[in-house]
Amino acid sequence: MIVSFLLAGVSHSFAQEEPAITITADKGSYLPGETVQLSGIVTGQEYPFVAIQVKDSDNNLILIRTIQGDQNGNFAIQFKIPPTATSGKFTISASSRVNGFVVTQNQVITAKVPEFPFSGVVLAIAVVIPIIFYRVRT
Repeated sequence: MIVSFLLAGVSHSFAQEEPAITITADKGSYLPGETVQLSGIVTGQEYPFVAIQVKDSDNNLILIRTIQGDQNGNFAIQFKIPPTATSGKFTISASSRVNGFVVTQNQVITAKVPEFPFSGVVLAIAVVIPIIFYRVRT
C-alpha cells in the first residue's frame, strides 16, 4: 500500500500540461493599413514552432509565417491589414505540434473600411476645379 501511494504521488508530480494553443489580437477591429499585434501561448512545449496563417473574407491568403516561441511557449507577431482591404472578417489560424499532436486555434478580427474615405477630398476637388476654370476664363 505504501509503495502504491508513493508511485501515485510521483506520477502526479510529473504530469504534463494539456497541449493547447491560444492566440489573442490587440483589438477586434482594424482599419486598412493598421498593424495587428498577435500574441499567444503554446502549453506543453518549450520553444514551439507556430504556423500563422491569415485570410481575408474572400479567403485570400494575407500572411503565412512560421515563428518560434520562447521557453515558456509565448509567441508574438505583427502584420498590417492591407491598405486595399475591403470590410469583412479576417481569420487568423495558429497551429503548433506538441508531443506529436497538432493544436490549432482560429481567431476572427474585422476590417472596417469607412463608407466614404475620400468624400472630403472629392468635395474639395468638386469646389476648387470650377473656381479655377472660372478664373481662367475671366
